[in-house]
Amino acid sequence: MKNFLILILGYFLSFPLYGQFTYEHLTVDYASAITYKNLKLVPIRGKNSFFQAGNNQGVQAVQNYLPLRDAMAAGQVTIRDRAGVNQLVMDNLSKQPVILMSGEILKGGKQDRVIAQDMVLLPNSRRNRVPVYCVEEKRWSSPKQWTYYHEGSMHLRRIIDQSQNQSNVWKEISYELKKDNVKSKTRAYTSHSKNPQYAALESKYLQAFGLDDFSTPQNIVGIIGISGSVVIGCDLLASAELFQREFDGLIFSYIDEALTYGLPVDITDGAIQQYADKLLRNERMQKAFIQQYGKIFTQDGKIIHITTFDDRVSLPELEVFDFRQRW
Repeated sequence: MKNFLILILGYFLSFPLYGQFTYEHLTVDYASAITYKNLKLVPIRGKNSFFQAGNNQGVQAVQNYLPLRDAMAAGQVTIRDRAGVNQLVMDNLSKQPVILMSGEILKGGKQDRVIAQDMVLLPNSRRNRVPVYCVEEKRWSSPKQWTYYHEGSMHLRRIIDQSQNQSNVWKEISYELKKDNVKSKTRAYTSHSKNPQYAALESKYLQAFGLDDFSTPQNIVGIIGISGSVVIGCDLLASAELFQREFDGLIFSYIDEALTYGLPVDITDGAIQQYADKLLRNERMQKAFIQQYGKIFTQDGKIIHITTFDDRVSLPELEVFDFRQRW
């Protein structure tokens, strides 16, 4: 009987546990939201039960995850081009797992790339094949040194996650470059950083949205982003420590979205709550909402990262929906 119960417990623990990521264990802190021009960020905080549930699920291992940005800066990850466009090879030279997030942009190589899916590079692992998309359509040249850029806009991330089509990625980048008045001979997304006007605006947003600008950042595990009257997306992570380490990269998704597509914030907390309810009210609603409007990344049966997008359009309609309309 004891062995039977252990077997049943193991069976259920082998599946992602959504319950930790609902209102039972999380709270949306509207009072601590920060607004600057075209962007509003609302923090999602873990209750004590969230962190207890995480410990019970063994999520403490997540605390050891090293962001790709930090691993590259420390020389702990090496990257090599392969013959094709849509795959890179990475070696993790560190003793820690390195987490890669869909939408993270890498500058260099034979052409700039963006990570195509969330994944973890195990410690001291070699020849990891990493799916990517090209974000520099008009260059294929002698390899340049790889450097970390940051996350792409929410529009770009959604096309990567849900369209999964290289042509659509190029179309989106071309549109964003044109809309932001960024000139680029190679049609590189990273050319945004070379445009003084754009870079200056981006810098002002970064000053407004530092993690320490939120009250009590120690228990924040996610954010909801709003521009105009639209919720542009949400990111939830398995622990406060992981969220803090990833924040400096993730914030660019929301800032660049607000700069390229945004309008002055004009939304009520009630309207934001309608979006949050679909994601956080209960497990059944959450699964359905993520299936249509987002993605979930699990590792060893544990939820590590949930991303959701603008819910005005569902996955089946993605190919024909004109995301480029102004809100």
